[in-house]
Amino acid sequence: MIRQAALYLVSADDIQAARLPVAGRPAAFRAIVSAVRAGARRVAVPPVLRSPDLETALAGSPSARAALVWLDDASALTAEPTLLLPAAALAPAAVLTRMLQAPPGQVLAESHVAGAPILTADAALLASVYGDLVKGAPLGAVLIREAGARATGAMRGDRWFVRVTDTRGAAEADTRLWGELGSVIDTRLDTAVHRRLSKYVTRVAVALGIPPNAITVGSGVVGLGAAALMARGDVGPLVGGLLLYLAAVVLDHSDGEVARLTLTESAIGEWLDIVVDTIVHTALALALGLAAQHVSGGGLGAGIVAAVGVIASAVVGKRWPPTPAAATARGPLDGLLDGLTSRDGFYAMLIVFIVVRALAPAGLPVLMLVVAVGTHAYWVARAALSIRPGRGGGKRP
Repeated sequence: MIRQAALYLVSADDIQAARLPVAGRPAAFRAIVSAVRAGARRVAVPPVLRSPDLETALAGSPSARAALVWLDDASALTAEPTLLLPAAALAPAAVLTRMLQAPPGQVLAESHVAGAPILTADAALLASVYGDLVKGAPLGAVLIREAGARATGAMRGDRWFVRVTDTRGAAEADTRLWGELGSVIDTRLDTAVHRRLSKYVTRVAVALGIPPNAITVGSGVVGLGAAALMARGDVGPLVGGLLLYLAAVVLDHSDGEVARLTLTESAIGEWLDIVVDTIVHTALALALGLAAQHVSGGGLGAGIVAAVGVIASAVVGKRWPPTPAAATARGPLDGLLDGLTSRDGFYAMLIVFIVVRALAPAGLPVLMLVVAVGTHAYWVARAALSIRPGRGGGKRP
């Protein structure tokens, strides 16, 4: 696998184009992030691309900062195959990963057509352009000729490629990046509601430099506020709690988007997200039990049992996470279980609780029993499904 990448200038205009903002950060930073996400351990950048905005973006991303080397360092690149990337052009990281994993001599077809080739250079080609890379001299014409000579190595990404030359190109790249921010386990409600709302929060957070972990904590605070309202048991507070829960979910989506846009994902952030999410949903289960007890004189015990089920489901879900909807090994039971544990299912539970509270409050204890059984049924079935023969012997998929 190719381990290093380098940014180059297609033309002299790329010095300014690479500084245009794309999703709140310079286009050159976005190119660095794509290379790192693709698997490049080292990304060399010409010194002519130094700018206060790029330095600020790098300062906020430890992973990008660790991978970056400036080409004024004599040891910036070693004599080995290298992925050459236009400093003011973007392609999905998944496409770049394929190029890093292929033998050198590959050219991304879409980039060649656009006149800003992304290609994997062997040691000989790297040596021939190294001096111009260091100086930040335009290499577009040279690499276009080289790409033409390597037409047999053309690789189709079958995705998107955007060359940023002006604000219009930066806006197109911005749109493409936002389209990549979803998760493979997003539900229809996530796509239709949460992702649309979270983008506004994410834009503000990226602009202000708010880290994802702070957003995660904020999501937890709002979620606990939702639980506190719902515990009162009256219809008005229940509806208010539902709206606060919606806000908490939007924030929960935003923290991941900020982390991906700023390359600040971390193991701590992943665990914090799981812990906060579990605390919020456990508190909501207890709140519904308290509300049922307050209104009808029963249901608190079932709420406590449901809260334990939420915690058990979180543990099992971490051990055997939901499979993507497009996974070929996914069976009908997988879809049913994922629907039960998704936020869509949690919304349905909250809405049903509000309706029962408004129309037949005496039925709340029975509803809480159903909720308690459901939370435990999920983790038991998920664990049994995941450790059965042929499902990896109990290992995470």
